[in-house]
Amino acid sequence: MEPQKLRKLITNALDDLKAVNTVTMDVSELTDVTDHLVIASGTSNRHVKSLASNLCMEAKKAGCPPIGVEGENGG
Repeated sequence: MEPQKLRKLITNALDDLKAVNTVTMDVSELTDVTDHLVIASGTSNRHVKSLASNLCMEAKKAGCPPIGVEGENGG
């Protein structure tokens, strides 16, 4: 999937569940591991878990499942 489409998918999935303070940063000049970083907050542990779950589900539907997910239990 194109990076721009993937960023849009991520921000849309977060916006669908009212993520708080979503920020997308271009970090391509800082690391070789990734080009962009998306940070979002939620209003509670349950909200953060829902955001992560929705993002994973939408990515899978788009044919771009996450390689791994960390911290699901803790939110």
